[in-house]
Amino acid sequence: GRTVLATTIIFTVMVLHLGSGSAWATQIFIDQSGTSPAGGDPNLLTNTGSFDVGVAGISAILQKPLLLIVGVYDGNGTPSISYSGGVKYAPIGTYGLEMDSATFTRFSSGTAYTQLGLANGSGASSDSFGNWSGADVAHGLAAPSSFELYAFSLDTTLTGGSPISVDESGASLGSFIIGYDCLSGTGLCATGNIAATPLTNAGMISNTPEPDSWIFFGTGIAFLAIGTVIRKRRILNGRQLV
Repeated sequence: GRTVLATTIIFTVMVLHLGSGSAWATQIFIDQSGTSPAGGDPNLLTNTGSFDVGVAGISAILQKPLLLIVGVYDGNGTPSISYSGGVKYAPIGTYGLEMDSATFTRFSSGTAYTQLGLANGSGASSDSFGNWSGADVAHGLAAPSSFELYAFSLDTTLTGGSPISVDESGASLGSFIIGYDCLSGTGLCATGNIAATPLTNAGMISNTPEPDSWIFFGTGIAFLAIGTVIRKRRILNGRQLV
């Protein structure tokens, strides 16, 4: 009876965790892997040699090009983005872009997007210097003094349910990757037609696994521990099964 109860509790916790996702607006997500937003706040990228960029919403279709912005922790390194469809530094004027690089500090007003002249999209106000710095500190890094922003243009169109695989090299741990685009057919995309990446679905370069990995690892350990306790009790009670 106790074995069944313990198994039921663990299974219930797993189901609740897996089913706890939120409904997402038209947002671009940066995940280590997956076809939908993970919502890691931010999502940890432990292998920048191959990670996924996608758009939430199965019916969402974005324009070409896709902008990826890399915020380099304390300016440590120069980022490079590789994508099979082609990449270049984002041309000035793309979706209102005013510059393809900028310095982002605690004295900067607005978000990583507005530093480059882009309007904020859905949830983009969360990409403030304070939030990025706080996420770094929460994951064991020293508080940064700045982020150097670089905007890249990828020759592709994102569609819901079909993320693309991207490669980044050069940026240090604690750096962030976010996306920016417009809904298909909306040109320079006025407010309401912008697809951007909030902190919840931003990618942060890290060497620490996402919490989900530890949850399932811990679940496995819990099953082993329960089995060991039950076996010892059977031995003590003279009822060990052969």
